[in-house]
Amino acid sequence: MNKKHEKSVCCRAGIIHWSGKRRRCVGCGRTWSVWKKRRGRKKRRVDTNLVRAFLSREIASLASLSRRRGCSPAHMQNTLKKSRDLFIAVTPWQPVPKAQLIMVADGVVEYVEGHWYTVYLMLVRAVGDTEAIILPPIIKQGTETAAGWKAAVDSLPETVRKRLVALICDGHNGLVTEAKWRGWLLQRCHFHLLARIQSRRSRWKIARHKVEAERIFQQVHRVLEHPSEGELTESLSILEEIGWTSTSPEIRKVLSGFVRNFRDYRLYLKRPDLHLPTTNNTAESLASSIANLKYRMRGFPTLHSFTRWIIALLKFKKKIACNGFHQQN
Repeated sequence: MNKKHEKSVCCRAGIIHWSGKRRRCVGCGRTWSVWKKRRGRKKRRVDTNLVRAFLSREIASLASLSRRRGCSPAHMQNTLKKSRDLFIAVTPWQPVPKAQLIMVADGVVEYVEGHWYTVYLMLVRAVGDTEAIILPPIIKQGTETAAGWKAAVDSLPETVRKRLVALICDGHNGLVTEAKWRGWLLQRCHFHLLARIQSRRSRWKIARHKVEAERIFQQVHRVLEHPSEGELTESLSILEEIGWTSTSPEIRKVLSGFVRNFRDYRLYLKRPDLHLPTTNNTAESLASSIANLKYRMRGFPTLHSFTRWIIALLKFKKKIACNGFHQQN
């Protein structure tokens, strides 16, 4: 029946509008509401301002905020959780540029609910840009593995995978395998190489192997930075010899791998048109943000909480600086 001709239930007379949501019977004058008021206390609206302020470090701690607002810490945590979930629901991932792309990747391993979980972080940057877009992460149980990286790369849209031309990583076997299998150019991280050498052969004045360390670093820097590959034969021979005779198993392992794959560290010189960074500091900076969030949250009690906070943090950051080798990283 058409609402226009609807009759009142009291005396079957006509109905007229009476204010906004009220109606009135023209027979007896009784009025009623079309939308009945919900009983009980009104719910407070949830917005995303609270979680934005928390992620941007405008809020020192939830305890101090709860005291300032005059509520319990548990109520404040619950409000923050609702704000976080709303933020995740209404905030889209940053769109990927329609151009040739390079990818920076790294894994973050965390211990949650009695198990190890790995967050596979992937960022892409257009060749000519200086900012990398954060892609949706993959979180899998266990430590960083080749199978995990294959699943992470497979999760990318095909349109993104087709435009990828180079990968910057720390040299994990899974990432190296993916780059070679998919035909991507590979740039290995200089910082991870130098840090591994420094951990066993320090150049401090009081170091036991200072002379050997100075010799290693001198030749390694020459291989990493010299523009002509044809003039590196002597440096590679020296490093290979040190790799045979060093008393440190770690140094032998690092130098033998470096001599075998030294071209992967020099791609930024071979392809200056791609403006490749020489480190994966972009992903490492994102990993540091996750560690800082974990510290502020005093750990993640459940896997659900861990997953939701990681997604919220990455959606909040959206992008991160990623400069080429000729600029400060």
